[in-house]
Amino acid sequence: MTSNWRYVFALTLILFGLFGGPMDVHAADLTCSTATTLDALVTCIRGQMPGSGSNGFIAPSATQQAEWRTVVRQMLEGSCNFAVPASLSGVMQLRTFVDMGNGKGYCLFMEVQDANGNGEVDRGWGTFIVDPIADRELSHQAPHPIYDSTTENQGVTIFRDTNSRSYLMCGAHRLANSQTSSCQTSYQVADCAHNVDNMFQPTNQELLAFYGANPWTAIQWHGMAASSCSVEAYMTHGRNQAPVPGDKILELKNNMLTLHPTWNIGVPGTNACNLNGTDNVQGRLLNGVPAGSVCGTAAAGYTGRFIHNEQDPGFRDPADWLQAVKDTWTSGPPQPPEAPTGLTASPGNVQVSLSWSASSGAASYSVKRGAMSGGPYASLATGVPGTTYTDAAVVNGTTYFYVVNAVNAGGESPASNAASATPSAPQPPSAPTGLTASPGKKKVALSWSGATGAVSYNVKRSTTNGGPYSVIATGVAGTAYTNTGLQTGRTYYYVVSAVNANGESPNSNQAAATAK
Repeated sequence: MTSNWRYVFALTLILFGLFGGPMDVHAADLTCSTATTLDALVTCIRGQMPGSGSNGFIAPSATQQAEWRTVVRQMLEGSCNFAVPASLSGVMQLRTFVDMGNGKGYCLFMEVQDANGNGEVDRGWGTFIVDPIADRELSHQAPHPIYDSTTENQGVTIFRDTNSRSYLMCGAHRLANSQTSSCQTSYQVADCAHNVDNMFQPTNQELLAFYGANPWTAIQWHGMAASSCSVEAYMTHGRNQAPVPGDKILELKNNMLTLHPTWNIGVPGTNACNLNGTDNVQGRLLNGVPAGSVCGTAAAGYTGRFIHNEQDPGFRDPADWLQAVKDTWTSGPPQPPEAPTGLTASPGNVQVSLSWSASSGAASYSVKRGAMSGGPYASLATGVPGTTYTDAAVVNGTTYFYVVNAVNAGGESPASNAASATPSAPQPPSAPTGLTASPGKKKVALSWSGATGAVSYNVKRSTTNGGPYSVIATGVAGTAYTNTGLQTGRTYYYVVSAVNANGESPNSNQAAATAK
């Protein structure tokens, strides 16, 4: 997106919103038409959503979820004057909203239908707002409006005053319906953070698809009771996993403490709180769990795209958080990430396995390969999401040289350190060495040095110097064996071979002894 079209679009939004235009604005019951600021709009919407015990939430169909995603994508791409899809028409309203406090135009998608006239919207599907000239690729989200008191206003105010891209609010009280969620049975069906049969989850699916490998962050603003934890605010990636230097969550914490040095802010790894959000289905999705598995599968790691922020009641003032969010996610052109480090290459059979350390700010990685040390390197794979890659387009016996670059919306990082490997076919172990034979009474004790790659050993014997040898023991686990039941005064000649899944080694040196 360029700045020119953004400003043209913003002006278009304002003109359409103020003077009317060819937008799909249906006659509806509850439009919050008197609200003049985003904060007042959210307060109005909160007051007309299905409340606790109302049984007013109605799960959307698969078609309605898919068409909701279509609307979300068009809004993110800069449109706001298109027809609402048929399955949502009349239920939802798409229009511009001008915040009279800052004069900016936003694209607003909100539920408005109140067919039974009870003062509440009929389905509890929620609200999505986009700033077309945003400076920060942040999505501020309120999954538990009303229940987590004031977090919905906190989120929309920080969205507005940081010039962030989007705001998402759940459409019903999390306890609106008594029915248990089929997604996670510890929660009820209207709980947006723990259910997928709503509009909150598909919005995050479309945000994930829209951004692709480009950097962005979803911040969920949650509330906890003052007695829940030993800290006033607790931030996680949706994992009970300590963040590492370079993570935005640590930067946000440090920026908050600079502004509020008396606050007690926790992150995982400090044993300050157990509200880690590990069962939050949006967190699981944004941390790499497939959309169809988020109900029952915990994330194995974190991507940095999701921040789950629990706050005591007295620590939800958006003014307290505003500057720290601005300082953590600075506006302006994105910068390329740092170079990956610690690249290693491990050879295998017709493959080379690569591994490297994560780069701060990386959205994905590009792997490059060369035929000689120092390059040149040609692109091998792009858009690699993790910190490992297996090159299976290799020939055994040839040495390959690799580098990795980190990528985000700001461009490509410098190359990592170089690493090389020579793939080869699996080999039998090397021959054992140092075989010795010590005579005893009707026995001979053998000992040898272990062979590289050996799983077990075969012991072979002959009564003739130089063989031929017959196998007298297989599967010997150690590096010693005693041959018993021998004939006194007879000389025996021994060799040992090593064995693994790929075959048997050559024989060791010969050792001989005469039984006593």
